[in-house]
Amino acid sequence: MDLYKLMENRRSTRKFSSKKFSRKKLEIILKAGQLSPTGADLKPFVYIIVDDYEIKRKIKLNCETVDKEFYHKSTETFKKWMKGKKISLKKDFLTDAPFLIIVAGETDKPYWLESTWVSIAYIILAAEYEGIYTLTYTPANLGFIKDLFKLPKNLEPVSIIPIGYLKN
Repeated sequence: MDLYKLMENRRSTRKFSSKKFSRKKLEIILKAGQLSPTGADLKPFVYIIVDDYEIKRKIKLNCETVDKEFYHKSTETFKKWMKGKKISLKKDFLTDAPFLIIVAGETDKPYWLESTWVSIAYIILAAEYEGIYTLTYTPANLGFIKDLFKLPKNLEPVSIIPIGYLKN
């Protein structure tokens, strides 16, 4: 597939099928993230793969709480935009998607945040190439992820990427 067509066709989804895809395909997609250019070539990020339903459920409940708090503090313009886009405060996509990729950056490395986001871009483009859908989900506060996975002080969660097939 032509790269520009791939970028043009890529869409986020919040509607995932429960149908799983192979771990091999997931490894290919994650390898693309590892191939991304990074500041000082340090690869200052890690991927946490979640496929356990109970852990996904805990993440979902925490995200819904965080998003509700954020929503209530938001401007009326933002609330209207969310309604227009049909974005709900319910985050069922976090339990519906067969896998969640949590991307965290190593804050003690130079260019960690920029490099982490480039890695995310490579992941979502590789997933599109493989016929797999994604959402780059960024709740206002991911501190609960640090607690849930007992992450070291230098690892800062940046995004949760639900990944899977599109629900018909």
